[in-house]
Parts: sequence; C-alpha cells; structure tokens
Amino acid sequence: MPTSVAVSKSKLNKTLEICVDSLGLALAAEQGGADRIELCGPLHGGGITPSAGLAAAARAKINVPLAMLVRVRTGAFTVSAAEFEVMRRDVLYARELGMDVVVLGILRDDQTVDVERTGALVELSRPMQVTFHRAFDVAVDREQALADVIATGATRILTSGASASALLGAAAVAHLRERAATRITMLLCGGVGVTNVKQAMAISGTSEVHAALRSSVAIDASTGTHSDADLDHFAASVAKLKTRMLS
Repeated sequence: MPTSVAVSKSKLNKTLEICVDSLGLALAAEQGGADRIELCGPLHGGGITPSAGLAAAARAKINVPLAMLVRVRTGAFTVSAAEFEVMRRDVLYARELGMDVVVLGILRDDQTVDVERTGALVELSRPMQVTFHRAFDVAVDREQALADVIATGATRILTSGASASALLGAAAVAHLRERAATRITMLLCGGVGVTNVKQAMAISGTSEVHAALRSSVAIDASTGTHSDADLDHFAASVAKLKTRMLS
C-alpha cells in the first residue's frame, strides 16, 4: 500500500504544458489532458504575444491553468524602451484577464539576463507565476543566467539545456536543477514526444514538460485552418503524451 500511494503522488506531480497558437488547439489540448496551456501568437520563429481577442477567448473557455507568452517580436531577446513598455502593458492585460502564468524574458546586448527589467515585469505580474522562456538557452553563461533568473523572482525556466532537443540537453538540465535546488523549477522542452519523454524526464529529473506537438497539427489546405478531424488528432496526441508521462 505505501508503494502505490507514493507512485500515485509522483504521477500527480507531473505537469504537461502544451504550447498552442489558436483557440481550437487550446481547446483540443485541454480535451487531451494538458495540465497547463501556453497561449502564443503564431509560433513561427518561437512565437509572439497572442492577440487580445485570442487571450480573452481562451481565458473564458479554458478551465486548466493558462500561460500567456509576452514577446513583442521574434528574433533577439533584447528589447528597446518602447518594446519594454509594450511588454508592461501586455503583462497588465494578462493579469486583468486572470491568466495564471506569463512567459517572458529579456537579455542585454551582451546576452546576459537583464535582471532589472525582467525583475520589474515579474513584480508587475504578481500574483501570476512567471516562466522565463528560452532566452535562457541563448544566454552566454548559463550558470550565471541561472543565478540571474532566480534573482528576478521568476517561478520557472523553460529550457532544453541549450541543446537541440530535450533528450540531448537532459543532463545539462539535471545539472541546473541541482544548482538551483528549490529556488526555481525547470520546465523541460525541445522536441518532446511520446518516444523520448520518459527518458528525458528520467535523466533531467524534471516533473514539468513543455511540448508543442507541431507534427501532430495539420492545416486544411483549402481553408488555412484546422479541421475538426485535425483537432481531434491533436487532442489524441496530447492524451498519448500525457499517458506516456504517467506510465
């Protein structure tokens, strides 16, 4: 009996975050069993802040925790003063909507973490959680970046260990987890799927996983949208990944 209880608690502590860029995919991800959904604008180039309408509609319809990306453009993770003001307003909008998490991060020109401005956004975000996104993997010194992100007050770091995939970077993420101890959570990402999620989680020691499952998303050539069958397939893919995580 004690063993089964321990396993049950371990399974309950595992979190699957699915990244989407449409309301249809968000609803399908929830249907498939996602524990948290990250809402973005078009994901090409890493994604940008979702539209106000998409964010509001998702918050009204989605019952699991919602994270909202706050990123004014693709490309470098440095921001101008004007772009920072846009980020501030997007954070305030997310807070007003009742989002659970905002996903953001700012680097300086030398590719170090901009602790001052990121920290200001973290403070503005409260009581929402803050995920420092993959700007972390671009930082020139990840040991220092870890300390800097912790100093901002962020809740977690989205990372593949600066590798091409979660599996390749799993050992690096394990090292970061050891360094961070209980000060911050690691959210493992990078081509996560059914075939590699168990091994990547085991090596990294992470309990939170981020996936987009883009290969499971088809776009109807005639309409440029997702058909009902495509959304059902996406929901099934999310369910398979969740089942594999918990197996």
